[in-house]
Amino acid sequence: MPAASPPNVPPVRVRPRAIRIVACAVAVVIAAAFVASSNTLTDEAAFAGRLIDRAGWPQAASGLLLAAVVAVAPFRIAADADADGIHVRNLVREFTVPWSMVRAVRYHRGAPWASLQLTTEEVVTVLAVQIADGQRAVEAIRGLRALHAAAQQRSGDPDNGAAEPAE
Repeated sequence: MPAASPPNVPPVRVRPRAIRIVACAVAVVIAAAFVASSNTLTDEAAFAGRLIDRAGWPQAASGLLLAAVVAVAPFRIAADADADGIHVRNLVREFTVPWSMVRAVRYHRGAPWASLQLTTEEVVTVLAVQIADGQRAVEAIRGLRALHAAAQQRSGDPDNGAAEPAE
């Protein structure tokens, strides 16, 4: 009797939500602090109707640039998985890993994000799946584990740690 075909598992696309909201709030605080402090760079009490004196513009511009970087950086974080593998995009690095190279999809209790345990004993963090996102993170982990299990079943190695419970 032939082995049952693996179930058709939908692709998983994960983007963190909570960190984006926090980053935008922090960016507003940074911008406000830099603009406010740039007004203290001169002894003049009034700037003839201008928001910031000429001496304060470099500091204000630096603060606005820093705020923009802080606000935009978390929007880069993502994870896209399908039947073939997973593409992880963290803040600085990107990884494309076929499911055959993944030993387990992990989400330890107390850990801020998920990780992939590779067959080479390396660990790839998946910043897109964060505990701060609550139920969305749980659903993402379940989806990733289902894709991994289906890939292992297709390859003939169904017991490769795909559904490893949280520790």
